[in-house]
Amino acid sequence: RDRITALNSKPAFEPIRIGLFGSSGAGKSTLLNTILGKRFFLPVSGTRTCTSCQVQVSTCRSRHYEAKIFLLSSEEWKEEVRSLLMFLETDGNDSECNSDVDHAIKALQAVYGEGAERKSYEDLMTTKPVITIPSSRVITLRKTEAEDLSKELDLYIRNQGGSERFRVVDTDFHREQMRLWPLIKHVQVTLPPSDLMPEGVVFVDIPGTGDSNKKRDEMWKECILECTSIWIIADVERVFGARAHEIMLQEAIKACQAGKCNDITFVVTKMDKVDVDEYLTRHDAILNMKRDLKTKKTKAIRERMKTRLPSDMEVLQKPELVFTISAREYWDSTVLTKEETEISRLRDHVRKLYLNMKRNELQGYMQEILVVFSLVAVYHSTQLSPGPPVQQDGLNEFVLVKIQELKKAVEYIFGQMDSPLLKGVTSARSTHKTNIEKIFMQGQKSPGFHRTLKAVCVRKGAYVSRVFDRIDFNNCLAKPIYREIDVTFANIFRKQRLTRASLQAAIDDFSMEVKRKFTEFGENRSLNESKFNFLKQETDIIMRALEREILLKKKAIYESLVLSIQTILSPYYEEAAGIRGKASCERMKDTLVQNIEMEVRKAMFEKAKEKMMGQFQDLVEHITTKLGKDLINMLSIAFCQSNQVVGALPGM
Repeated sequence: RDRITALNSKPAFEPIRIGLFGSSGAGKSTLLNTILGKRFFLPVSGTRTCTSCQVQVSTCRSRHYEAKIFLLSSEEWKEEVRSLLMFLETDGNDSECNSDVDHAIKALQAVYGEGAERKSYEDLMTTKPVITIPSSRVITLRKTEAEDLSKELDLYIRNQGGSERFRVVDTDFHREQMRLWPLIKHVQVTLPPSDLMPEGVVFVDIPGTGDSNKKRDEMWKECILECTSIWIIADVERVFGARAHEIMLQEAIKACQAGKCNDITFVVTKMDKVDVDEYLTRHDAILNMKRDLKTKKTKAIRERMKTRLPSDMEVLQKPELVFTISAREYWDSTVLTKEETEISRLRDHVRKLYLNMKRNELQGYMQEILVVFSLVAVYHSTQLSPGPPVQQDGLNEFVLVKIQELKKAVEYIFGQMDSPLLKGVTSARSTHKTNIEKIFMQGQKSPGFHRTLKAVCVRKGAYVSRVFDRIDFNNCLAKPIYREIDVTFANIFRKQRLTRASLQAAIDDFSMEVKRKFTEFGENRSLNESKFNFLKQETDIIMRALEREILLKKKAIYESLVLSIQTILSPYYEEAAGIRGKASCERMKDTLVQNIEMEVRKAMFEKAKEKMMGQFQDLVEHITTKLGKDLINMLSIAFCQSNQVVGALPGM
């Protein structure tokens, strides 16, 4: 009964998430509109940033176009107000304004009206907002036509927090919609069924390199790790040398290490903007540029990924790593054919990802259904043909012995991490001063850097600034260790092209040996077919469940280095955040440098290493304990006697 209830309650298929990762103006929204066959749906850029929050787009079986706009909770907004006000503190250091300060002023004014930036936190908490905030913190829009939803959605998700003034709008209601932007957490958009995109694919428009808002930034990180595929989107005019692309590629690689990502794709947009060679027609010039870009960018990305992933991983070996597209030419063909714009090839790429994932999920789902039928058959065979008891003690002993052998194999596999971790610790110790100084150098020409540094300290070492992008002391300090361990870590947890050094290979070997023993046992004892089928099918279910748990624990293991460093340095971030007054920036720097140096001497990096190795050992214990419990329980069900079957199979 529990198995049937679980099958009924969970969806047959998990969605496949494709993250569109790019800087503002790269053409993410235009690309997504075109893939969905909607020329104008999500707002596209003119001179401004469009989407200022994370937008998820998918198809469903409804006939309506629907958007759900989720707002920050009351507590999340209070924390955001504190953060915004922090940027308006001058401490007598300077009066210079920058993008972070300008954003803070506009965000507060949007919610509380003119003059809000001059009020204290306590005053703002007692000030009635000039906009209506729904108590549910969710706004639902539903239209029968795409254009109608697009127009209304545009008012919410087009970024009003840039250097431009608010747009002129025709009603007070629309004016309120536009002023809600500081409170928007994320947006979910659903479209009616489409022949162009299968149901179950979720596109996620991911803003740049994170968000200054704590909650949105946490969602940004989690979303990347949840993506099955990550597309890095770049305008053809900024395709080489952009620092943002390097950051995005690093995050995509991290998603392969710690998350669910198994595909990275680079998409170059606006190919129709290329300059024409005087000796070629415009058509030939664009095609030549596309071929040249694909060759150069593919080589550069592969070389970069090889430094952090095994060179034979599937993500590195796929034939098409770079797509060069032109949405404008797709809609208004003047030079390129529809096929040459590569939009259809990108759609095919999505379908292949979808079919591969769904095929695997369907196999797992069918296995779970079959094992329920096998349970029923075991029950009936035991009731109708009790027969003499079959002794399974030998099987119990065999399984427990094999689990201990697996434990030793897994300990050996995880032991591979020790050497690269040691090298990483040595590298981190020798480079930490230089790496921290590089962060400080970013603010040398900005008198307002003390505000950003304070924000970094308040957020325990990591903050996304509109001036300096993402600043992360913890990751900066851990990076030399990750650089040494990444290839080994990826090889341990890889799911394709397994080697003897891979955890999955050891688990597969264990599963095969156990099922081989069940086959041998069944043949020697003339085991009832229903019991034999149950043993094989349930073993597969147990192994698949274990693999899902390993995926979740892999994330915690990988992130443990950064979290260990953050935990150790947290008291000093708090101390530095409290520094005010004259020369506060230099005093914050000195506090951080002195205490980081002290903790390095007290073996901060070695402690982070031991924490990671401890989590690896915890995973060993979890694997062996879970397998022992689940497999022995399975055997007890399969070989229970007729007078025990009701207790062993409740609900049958």
